[in-house]
Amino acid sequence: MILKRLFEDYDLAIERILVKESKRLKLTMKEMSVLLALFSIYKKRRTFTMASLSRRVELSNEEIGAAIESLIDKNMLIISLENKDGKEREVFSLDEVFLKIESLYRQDEIERIKNEELTYISQTIHLFEQGLGRSLLPYELENIRRWYEDKTYAHEAIIKAIESAKDKVSIKYVERILNQIIPEQVEIDSDVEKALDEVFKNIR
Repeated sequence: MILKRLFEDYDLAIERILVKESKRLKLTMKEMSVLLALFSIYKKRRTFTMASLSRRVELSNEEIGAAIESLIDKNMLIISLENKDGKEREVFSLDEVFLKIESLYRQDEIERIKNEELTYISQTIHLFEQGLGRSLLPYELENIRRWYEDKTYAHEAIIKAIESAKDKVSIKYVERILNQIIPEQVEIDSDVEKALDEVFKNIR
């Protein structure tokens, strides 16, 4: 968990992230207050009491208790038993909060890549159709799909090849130009691949 490491080792301002992402995490104001208090305690120890929380939030013990139960139900707060020096004690974990935030950011990045690829693909299709004076055929769209999905060629190289083809523009001719370029192998994230699938579903 990158965020957890940044928080523990480099004092990441997780509180600011929580406030910013509270709506997407579906946290109420009371849950947010208690969660921020728990993070404050988390920096020092892995145990808490109602007293330690009440000193940090302007809520009644009943409200704090309800917020804790709700955070547990939402899988934001994990409480377990730990055996230390022959004695059992309750400890808490906020790992799931880090994971949920990382998941949100990962989805954001996938969406950003999807939108970027959609722009790139639309530009490529437009240039081909402009040069050919007609709509692309299914197999031609499939070729373009393969270029982007397999990361066979960089977008900039594709555009440059189309422009250099001039009046000879066609999928095969442009591909011939592109094949003169030795492509750099790039691993594709499976989530990004799924996002690209969605892009082409929308084009068809």
